[in-house]
Amino acid sequence: MVMAKTTHSPIGGTTAEAAANRAARSEDYRSARDEYARIRELRKTNPIAAHLRERRFELGLTQQEVATAAGTSHTAISRLESGTHTPNLATLQRIAAVLDEELLVCFQRTVDGEVERDFAAVA
Repeated sequence: MVMAKTTHSPIGGTTAEAAANRAARSEDYRSARDEYARIRELRKTNPIAAHLRERRFELGLTQQEVATAAGTSHTAISRLESGTHTPNLATLQRIAAVLDEELLVCFQRTVDGEVERDFAAVA
């Protein structure tokens, strides 16, 4: 018996094919895929901005909703998420609370070649 070579799994197509089919059928899927691609790129240059953008997206909040709840402007949230603005700790703490997270700060030092980190919640 001769078996034909196949690139398909025993239960269907490849994951790439499945993703392409979902993208072809769903605008929401394409939108989410594109947003996560932008977040991955942003993470390379500004991990804080990427994290805040991703968390807001996961919660289904608009920038305006976050801004209003955090007592800041839509423009400030937009600049923060684009990586062009660094807010102060108080603003980050308010934004973290809106996103149902806690802001931590970390002090890092190297002692005898080992990295030591001390974390503390911003109160």
